[in-house]
Amino acid sequence: MTAATPVTAQAFVKVDYDHCSYCGACVAVCPPDCITLHDATLIIETDLCTLCRRCLPACPTGALTLVEALS
Repeated sequence: MTAATPVTAQAFVKVDYDHCSYCGACVAVCPPDCITLHDATLIIETDLCTLCRRCLPACPTGALTLVEALS
């Protein structure tokens, strides 16, 4: 009998740039400051993100979603 390979869930916040208004609401509520606006582009540094999800309801256009993937 062999040991089962553990399945880990990885999640990240995804930006739908077609719906993002670049208003900065998500930037304002992000506690680890991993979301920035640079040259009219929203950047999420996923390695700094704690997945607190505060940005999701803060976005007035619904451009942010949490994506969970199994690996």
